[in-house]
Amino acid sequence: MFTRPWLWPNLLSLDAPLIALLWQVLFVRCFHSSPSAWSPVLLAASVWLIYAADRTLDAWRGSGNRPRHEFYRRHWRAVLPGWILALFACGWLAWRFLPAREFDCGALLLLGVAAYLLSVHAMPRTLARAGSKEAAVALLFGIGTVLAAWPRLSSTGDVLSIALFAVLCWVNCATIEDWESRRPARSVAYLVAAAIAVAAAVCLREHRPVLGGAETASALGLMILDRMRGRLSPDALRVLADAALASPILFLPVAGMRV
Repeated sequence: MFTRPWLWPNLLSLDAPLIALLWQVLFVRCFHSSPSAWSPVLLAASVWLIYAADRTLDAWRGSGNRPRHEFYRRHWRAVLPGWILALFACGWLAWRFLPAREFDCGALLLLGVAAYLLSVHAMPRTLARAGSKEAAVALLFGIGTVLAAWPRLSSTGDVLSIALFAVLCWVNCATIEDWESRRPARSVAYLVAAAIAVAAAVCLREHRPVLGGAETASALGLMILDRMRGRLSPDALRVLADAALASPILFLPVAGMRV
């Protein structure tokens, strides 16, 4: 697994922070928000801290058998000092530079993350129901990503665009889980079709064409991958599913023009 360079962003837990950062920038530009200059850094670092901790705990419990779990099982001692340093740096930067409202919202979200990690790793039956873990991850990831743009919500279309993003995150998590478990995807085509329909409504009725376009592109990417799942390895599907959520790259050049 260590000879496949395309897998390294996933092994190092760098894919999720990049996706979160791209969507945060897109939401901030579309909502014309003015967050702290440290918000992108803190978001990316926080997502990395959470994912690295989650995978390390999975590796310690022996509950994961994918390459990312094997990586942390082998190298957690090398990762731990950097993780602790990043944790303290994030805490200090947030306390020192974030506006009070953004800091308070982030602290509340941190409680949600702590509850998630506790329920998954100390009380695994709490989220044992199918789809519960993926739904929790999608909700926390979605809220954290749009937190910096939240104060500028001004319409039901804005709320709808955020809800749709959370749905896309859930579809991403659920399909990856199904693909890696080698079981049929849970009606993902219908879920993605619904997401596309909502995205189209955002584009046409709520005057958020850029956000709607990015969300539609991601939904189409996940749909195509699901149709191709029999021809790709679980690791390739995992990487490509995350790449499907990188659609803001295509829309950021026009995000500040007509949103």
